[in-house]
Amino acid sequence: MSKVRFSIIINCYNTLPLIKKCLEAALTSTDRNSEIILVNNHPPYEDALTFLREFKHPRVRLLDPGRNIGCMPGFQYGAEHAQGEYIVKLDDDVLVPRKNWTAAMYQALQDYPDLAYIALLPALLRPTGRPQVRGNGYKLEFRRSTILFWCMMIKRDLWKNHFFLTDLPLYGVGERDYERKANELGLRKAYLTSHVCTSLGRTEEADPLYGAWKLFYVKRKDQRSDFMTWKKSFQLGPAEIEIMKRFGYPDQQIEEVRALLAAEQKAPTPPVAPEGED
Repeated sequence: MSKVRFSIIINCYNTLPLIKKCLEAALTSTDRNSEIILVNNHPPYEDALTFLREFKHPRVRLLDPGRNIGCMPGFQYGAEHAQGEYIVKLDDDVLVPRKNWTAAMYQALQDYPDLAYIALLPALLRPTGRPQVRGNGYKLEFRRSTILFWCMMIKRDLWKNHFFLTDLPLYGVGERDYERKANELGLRKAYLTSHVCTSLGRTEEADPLYGAWKLFYVKRKDQRSDFMTWKKSFQLGPAEIEIMKRFGYPDQQIEEVRALLAAEQKAPTPPVAPEGED
């Protein structure tokens, strides 16, 4: 393998169809100057676990922390093993565009040294009307608001020196923590509006509970409860349903989540592993 410039980290805790589609899009839109790191975050599906143990490709490395360590901890675990000069956090339910998005993100970071990080524009976001900045092979928009990390690139040295997070929970840490740090450093952030990425998180192949866990564990009232204890008692009430609707859940999937939660709470409680960094 030639010298690696980009390390694309996919933290896997999703259904196998989504993981495979995410990986395929990443492979077909990048070349030999990119490595792809699959972090086996122990999804609750045997077929996904088997795939993550057995998949082989010359540009793909598989890492296994031994258990589910969570969203941002999973990314950091991959970043600590990355070989590239730039690291990319790519969600496992996101499809990157076919055009050369890594080169466009890299060029924007070169052209604007005061950029802390840059992200591909999520397809669900509407234009803000703010000025679009054109560069060589890209178009971007600086944002004061929080940048969503569906697909985000940052220079590894900058991440290591300033954006490495500690005492991380399973969910609920990431974009806003990075935003606070960027503000402290006097750095800006932007979306690459010329390159749009798409989420499969509301499709039939997605795990409907995956998003619900992330959405509501962050908002739990008892901040001391661990994830396994909390999920056994969580109730989907009118306020929670309203939140899900605001986040794009259709009525049919809300009812599916309600049924899955009921089944989850009736199931025997497995032994709780130590949460380590959480």
